[in-house]
Amino acid sequence: MDYKKAAKQKLRYLSSAGAVSTEQLFDLSIEDLDQMAVNYQKEYKISGEKSFLIAKSKKDRVLKLKFDIVLDVLTTKLADAEKASKSADTKAMNQKILTIIAEKRDGALGEKSIEELEAMLK
Repeated sequence: MDYKKAAKQKLRYLSSAGAVSTEQLFDLSIEDLDQMAVNYQKEYKISGEKSFLIAKSKKDRVLKLKFDIVLDVLTTKLADAEKASKSADTKAMNQKILTIIAEKRDGALGEKSIEELEAMLK
């Protein structure tokens, strides 16, 4: 992704929270980023409908850059959220397994005779 261009041009993006910089995009919600990407894509399509005889203007390139960056941030945040969700699921499953292991150990101890339990004392 061309974040260097965005930084050099000091791009600002219109969001529901107002104008934000490129690095502030990561602080926005996934829903806000999605809406921004949809809006930039619409704007870019409209700006490209001028004429096939005229080369795209600088404005068109800036809109495309904004769209690409917002979409990249959105994709990154979605991937991070999925990874965090999988990690939480794994952690919950591991905790269940540890609880069952502890219960089985307790059950096995309960089945031992008093003599066996006394022998196990340290």
